[in-house]
Amino acid sequence: MASYIYHPQRLKDNAKKLSDAFHNEGLNFNIFYSTKTNFSLPVLETINEQYNFEIVSSYEWEKIKKFNPKEIVLNGPSKSHDLVKDIFENNVEKMYFNVDNDTDLDLLEELDRSYADKLKIGIRVYLNKNGVWNRFGFDIDGDNLKEILLKNKEIVKGFHFHFSTNNFNIDNYDIILDKLGALVNQIGLNLEFIDIGGGLPGASEDIYNGIVYEKLPKLVKSKIKNNVLIISEVGRNLVEDVFELKASIVSLKKLSHDTFDVTIDTNITHFPCFWEKKFGIEYLPHNILDKTPIFVNIFGNSCMQIDKIADSFLIPQIPTVGDQILLTKLGAYSLSQATNFISPIPEITTYN
Repeated sequence: MASYIYHPQRLKDNAKKLSDAFHNEGLNFNIFYSTKTNFSLPVLETINEQYNFEIVSSYEWEKIKKFNPKEIVLNGPSKSHDLVKDIFENNVEKMYFNVDNDTDLDLLEELDRSYADKLKIGIRVYLNKNGVWNRFGFDIDGDNLKEILLKNKEIVKGFHFHFSTNNFNIDNYDIILDKLGALVNQIGLNLEFIDIGGGLPGASEDIYNGIVYEKLPKLVKSKIKNNVLIISEVGRNLVEDVFELKASIVSLKKLSHDTFDVTIDTNITHFPCFWEKKFGIEYLPHNILDKTPIFVNIFGNSCMQIDKIADSFLIPQIPTVGDQILLTKLGAYSLSQATNFISPIPEITTYN
């Protein structure tokens, strides 16, 4: 039966690499892991050893409340009075509450005044620019934002932004940090934190390493005072390469002397990041045969025509039933979006 393989040390190494990059610049930096990215218990347990959580729903809160977190970031367009109350009744000492819409502002006015000292209120903003998400938060250049800041000057302590998934561009950070600095000075805000969101490429995406781990921390250092907390809601950057999916060939069909169709005991509903085409494939034969280069078309075990994992993948020998296929870099959003279809969501095995 197919199984997810979890590598906790990779997660620890990825988190340390990112933290060190910012700390080495003398920045006050902290990771609040994006729970939605992968909320499997083994991942959450690893995160809880040293880092904090960011959530966007009561469902995610139920996933992490067992860890009794002391600090938390609350985001999303559907916050509720009951959720905030439950969080504080479970002894959370500090909540970074990022305002996403007008309803969030109304909710803040309704909350028990005893929560005030535990709330760190931020405003989510966005750049009005092609390719940048504008569904959430407020236009950083809009008059509406300035009105909100002037009205709530005494309670707003920070800002939050997130550009868009799979659209990492350091120039956007440069632009938005300059605009935020101008706003802080213009309004006279007492800035305590900047939440730079997630959206960082996976740690295994080497092409971005120089930007993520060198240029970005240096840029933030040049724009933000040392005493301001820098929050990163990383998800993909930490977990993309910490999950693999090991499957077995369950049937095959010879198409020609050097081409086979093979079906494995999992399918694309078990790793929705299939659609991003960023996963890797490794072939693991259970017996070593004569070296004969063979092309295989790899299919999942569902009844869908679209369930084709790879075209003309080259392997070193004729495939046999029982050979294994390892699908790599599946940690981000695959398990959290996986569904039972034809076969159940695979179980998780931890590889120490």
